[in-house]
Amino acid sequence: MKKLTAILLAILMLIPLIASCGGSDETTTTETPTTEAPTTEVPTTETPTTEAPKNTWSSKTDIRDTWSGKTLNIACSRHMSKSPWTRWSMIELYLIKEGKESGFGTRIDNAVLERQNYIENTYGVKLNFIDATDLSMHEALEAATLAGNINYDLCMPRLINANTIVAGGYVYDLANREFIDFENSYYSENAVKTFTACGHTFFVTGAFSFDDNESARVIGFNKKLLGDGSKEASDELYQLVRDGKWTYDKLISYASAAYSDNGDVDDPYRYTYGTYLYNYGYFFHYFGVDGVGTDPVTGKWEIALDNDRIDEIIGTIISTKNSVWQNPNGGRGSLWGSTKYKSSFSTTLFQDCDLAIHWETEDTSFTFPVFSENVGIVPFPMLNEDQGRYYATIEHQYTILMCIPKLTQDREMSEYFMDVLCWTGEDYTMKAYIETKKAQFKDDADVEMITDYIFPNISYDQTFTAFSLGSLSAWADGENKFDEVYSKAEPNALKIIAEWNAAWGGYTEE
Repeated sequence: MKKLTAILLAILMLIPLIASCGGSDETTTTETPTTEAPTTEVPTTETPTTEAPKNTWSSKTDIRDTWSGKTLNIACSRHMSKSPWTRWSMIELYLIKEGKESGFGTRIDNAVLERQNYIENTYGVKLNFIDATDLSMHEALEAATLAGNINYDLCMPRLINANTIVAGGYVYDLANREFIDFENSYYSENAVKTFTACGHTFFVTGAFSFDDNESARVIGFNKKLLGDGSKEASDELYQLVRDGKWTYDKLISYASAAYSDNGDVDDPYRYTYGTYLYNYGYFFHYFGVDGVGTDPVTGKWEIALDNDRIDEIIGTIISTKNSVWQNPNGGRGSLWGSTKYKSSFSTTLFQDCDLAIHWETEDTSFTFPVFSENVGIVPFPMLNEDQGRYYATIEHQYTILMCIPKLTQDREMSEYFMDVLCWTGEDYTMKAYIETKKAQFKDDADVEMITDYIFPNISYDQTFTAFSLGSLSAWADGENKFDEVYSKAEPNALKIIAEWNAAWGGYTEE
């Protein structure tokens, strides 16, 4: 959507604006949740570094005063609330509701609070972030609907709940609305394509939250174990990515060359492994190839799993000595929580991981995974060069969507501020997040991999919510069971997809 010129802005700010789009009369609202009003104290440990926003408003016309005095209620979820690794869908809940640091660093915390202040001061609304649920947002929406006296103006569910929310009839269609333009850079083009089915788009992702980026699965590699360990060897791998030639065949070739056994049976690190596949790594982490997507012709959900090629790759990986689900210090199992985790990259060439900056526990905190100057980052390989693009899968429980529930007090207000939250996210929080990533990875090539080949290719694959294919570690005994597992899962997946098509295709406005 096009921004008005500076001259027009100056003129408009001098003219009393006529409220439009249904906002001229005071909307009668139902009783709002009693969550305490947000506070906006900025941490004093570091001077805010975020520059002024690039935009001045988000919609086609400047109607910023239309909803002045209103409270925008934003229902948020969190994952594993009883776990020490609590993660909110919007970190505003850390800073505003909990009154503590988010764990993502002062630069990001400052940016979040600056965005909060900007929106409230510019539009005259109060942002009320509500702790609505632990994980299942559809249950929170159902409870609020039955209560009849709660309004949620925006909703931040997780990917795992998307289709259940649609089936419940809890949300509005976002397509072809005045204040939402999916062409803008602060909306994820991949997500819009994924969540447009049967002619309706119910969810967006974008710059309003960086949790998607944090949970992006990547391949970390030990630069010292690659080829001859020279910078040129790492540069060659980066160039494979740029040229669209980084495939599973290349990964397996590198891994085979890196594998070694020093012969000392008493040495727990006697092996140098080609790859370490994370024990909790689900099938879709490795093969984000739109296992469940929408048919471009019919617009309906369908299975799109390239099972023949995946079958071949799995067979090669699990039958090859150099690729393990083994903890380098002995025994099968995950390195999650292991004191030896920091050493795992020293004995393994390739290891799958996510990009998380920081995880906070009850008594301590640590960076996961441990990236250093000797560890590089590349996207997950393509099945073959014909795939044409890389896929970065993301954790279904951490992927944050945004939608407009029918519980809203004013649909057009919700649409307007959905856009506001997205573009201010790009100007404030996402910018601070990228700056933090650049500080974390010292090599310009690693930053390039993240910003140019991983983030733009984040895939909102629905495989996990349709299939029960489980973890690859369940197949780690040298026997390829893909065909067996797939054949057992497919009938139920087809049933689930039929239910999705019925729900998305049967949408009604009220």
